Amino acid sequence: MENDGSLHHSIPSAFTMAVVLAVVIDGLGLFVRTLWDLQERRFSATFNAVTSAAISITMALVVCLLSLHGHATPEIGVAYI
Repeated sequence: MENDGSLHHSIPSAFTMAVVLAVVIDGLGLFVRTLWDLQERRFSATFNAVTSAAISITMALVVCLLSLHGHATPEIGVAYI
């Protein structure tokens, strides 16, 4: 094909533009999925930390209440016999 001075070779074809658009969309999809996964990991880590703290506080409270309950029971001494 001769170069007749037209811009035919410098204008990308519709197929090339479609391929470029597909690559850009795929890249954006990968970017969004990566951000989503990072956000899920952050949420999971926060949820695990809060759950662990709640369990620790609950267990400490139960141990404290059981300890107080053991000291609060009246003992029968020699004076009551």
